[in-house]
Amino acid sequence: MREIEDIKVGDAMTKGVICVDVEDSVKLTAEVMKKNDISGLLVTKSGDGIGVITERDIIKKVVAEGKKPESTPVKDIMTSPLVTIAPDATIDDAATIMRDKDIRRLFVEDNGKIIGILSEFDIVKIEPALHLIMKEKYEWDISKCQAIIEGRVVGYSEPDFEDIRGED
Repeated sequence: MREIEDIKVGDAMTKGVICVDVEDSVKLTAEVMKKNDISGLLVTKSGDGIGVITERDIIKKVVAEGKKPESTPVKDIMTSPLVTIAPDATIDDAATIMRDKDIRRLFVEDNGKIIGILSEFDIVKIEPALHLIMKEKYEWDISKCQAIIEGRVVGYSEPDFEDIRGED
């Protein structure tokens, strides 16, 4: 039976990451987000991931402050350092990091290279698998209980309730 702990980040992540350069404009970044229907991009410098820029960053740090998207470089509003996770980490580990850091995506890093991204949406997409795992676990627990009731479990004996209550 597969356990929830068995689902790894590498199983749920989106492979490949769309990037913008640290010197690109926020306007270009917004266009890339729109074209690819995504809400966050990896920010790179000389090909290395150094941060992330999100729709939330653009709204709070450009639009709300009246800055010009075409003349504001990504480096002025990106979030850095980049929060990463290994592909062999569990989904539970990833969800905990996202909750604790109040972020919506993690970049998946393997041997110093960004190989994918895990978003809240990716976790939600595997929810049916989580339900299946829980259903299997629940069915196994019921089978075990039935076996105990029917006396089929070796080494299990009914407790002597009179001894527990202290009666003779």
